[in-house]
Amino acid sequence: MQKNITSNLTAVSIGDIKGIGIQILIKAWKRKKLGDFVLITNYELFNKYILQNKISVKIFRSSIYNNKIVFQKNSFNILNITAKSYNQNTYNSLLESYKLVKKKLFIGLVTLPINKKKINTINSKFIDQTTLFTKKDGKKISNMIFVHKNIFFVPLTIHLELKKVSREFRKTDKYIQKIKSLHETIIKDFGIKKPKFIMAGINPHCGENGIISHEDDNLLKPIISKLKKLKINVDGPISPDAIVSKKNLKKYNCFIFTYHDQALIPFKLISNFSGTNYTGNLSVIRTSPDHGTAYNLVGKKIAKDISLLNSFKLIKKINKNIKINDKAKKISQSKFYK
Repeated sequence: MQKNITSNLTAVSIGDIKGIGIQILIKAWKRKKLGDFVLITNYELFNKYILQNKISVKIFRSSIYNNKIVFQKNSFNILNITAKSYNQNTYNSLLESYKLVKKKLFIGLVTLPINKKKINTINSKFIDQTTLFTKKDGKKISNMIFVHKNIFFVPLTIHLELKKVSREFRKTDKYIQKIKSLHETIIKDFGIKKPKFIMAGINPHCGENGIISHEDDNLLKPIISKLKKLKINVDGPISPDAIVSKKNLKKYNCFIFTYHDQALIPFKLISNFSGTNYTGNLSVIRTSPDHGTAYNLVGKKIAKDISLLNSFKLIKKINKNIKINDKAKKISQSKFYK
């Protein structure tokens, strides 16, 4: 047994244990593809699951000692939490994982896929993980950022009914702040000094100059105009069916979309389910694979682990960039005061 340096550890929330996420995690761990991590779960429920599914793993029950995680190399490390059911375990794992990362016991959190409907049986107000962590972090604004090879796809509204999307953009200041925050995230967390943004319209062909709708002109153009005055390099609104092209993928770093599926459909095609979901503007680093629970793949040994691997890699990359940025800021401040 050894007491591991906590700065090297990643926390992992259990997700829906009956989904594909935990099987991919165990498979990747056995192949030694992952760095050091601790799974946050109820031990008895996890042990029950692996016994039922005849999964063999050498488990070590981690603990917290002197504000550090007691961690054992070459073992599957679990930090026990309280839970009476699988659904409660999923929800409690999210809450406890966040607290532990917030205390800096881990460098970041990988959240395995969940079933939102099951979580609703525990918390009827639960919408999604991004919203949950944003509220826990005390933030009014965060961004759901999908990452693939240093290209970013960002839906400004996430789990919102399509009929409500247009009226959302009447909140001009809110979406200016969201894109300002996104701009800062791309610079600080990803080390891109001068990011270039392109924004999709709401309607087909951006409303066809008023033939279909005036919403894109009336709602989005004022936002983009104000962002340009803030020296944010953003073009748009661009017709949603034309925004993702080979030319634009080379020219722009970040593609901004007005609603969830407008971003996710092209992203999943381009990334081929190897992308990562990152929550921007939190005080903790949180990533997640871009696939879901995929119940239909459970036990078939065909699910790919690349999205999960990229989720771990992204935490290390962002953690490194933040440290570099903080160090540069301290040096700059010390020179200023001299």
